[in-house]
Amino acid sequence: MDCVIIAGGLPGPDDPIYVYTQGKPKALLDMHGRTLLERVVDAVQDSQYIEDVIVVGLGSDMGMTFKRPVIHLPDHGSLVKNGTAGLDWIIKNKPQTTHVLGASGDVPLLSGVIIDDLINTCRPFDYGVYYNFVTRETMEKRFPHSTRTYVKLKGLEVAGGDVAILTTQLGREQELLEMLASARKHAWKIARIVGLRMLLKLLFRRVTLTDIEATAQRLTGFPVKILLNPHAEAGMDVDKPHQVDLMREELKKMESGD
Repeated sequence: MDCVIIAGGLPGPDDPIYVYTQGKPKALLDMHGRTLLERVVDAVQDSQYIEDVIVVGLGSDMGMTFKRPVIHLPDHGSLVKNGTAGLDWIIKNKPQTTHVLGASGDVPLLSGVIIDDLINTCRPFDYGVYYNFVTRETMEKRFPHSTRTYVKLKGLEVAGGDVAILTTQLGREQELLEMLASARKHAWKIARIVGLRMLLKLLFRRVTLTDIEATAQRLTGFPVKILLNPHAEAGMDVDKPHQVDLMREELKKMESGD
């Protein structure tokens, strides 16, 4: 299996994390001696199942070092376009590939063990999309001070995971994905896409994981499976300064054996 890592993004002065990035790509943030992106690529390349790693958003190594060669693609202007550019590269260069691992470039505590566990859980890849959430209970047990944002479902509060397994054909749905990305902060736009009934269920905390699977399949045309990831690290990205501090301290403890 190959992996597409989305590593684009140049935080502006209005972004909370700008206090650390200071005009540089977020991927270059120092995370206890390795950059944020190096940490993610290290984890992916530690997986026993991952072959090629395609990093989209930087265009070059930018002085970073990796355990094995990495394929770099430039930034394409948006999260969705970067993701589909990575899928397009795989379709063109490895046409027999059916599924890929997709990962965000800002999850520094990801590991090869976590990735292998996800891949083994998803076998034999009968679904088009395997997406995962981390429950609030799992996250706060591991990172009680993470202050992640949670979506309230029926009987669950969840944060989105930063790794997923996707069919390479998902790139055909770029228009839909762009629409969803632009609508995510506007309830009326979401209602136009997912339907008023689904939106009302979300507002009243009546949405189940099965509802999400069914709606996602209706929109994309691919069968979708939602998983609850037991590894909080898979959803612990760094969007705020205190989360950077938290992850740096955690890496320091891990590597010192504390």
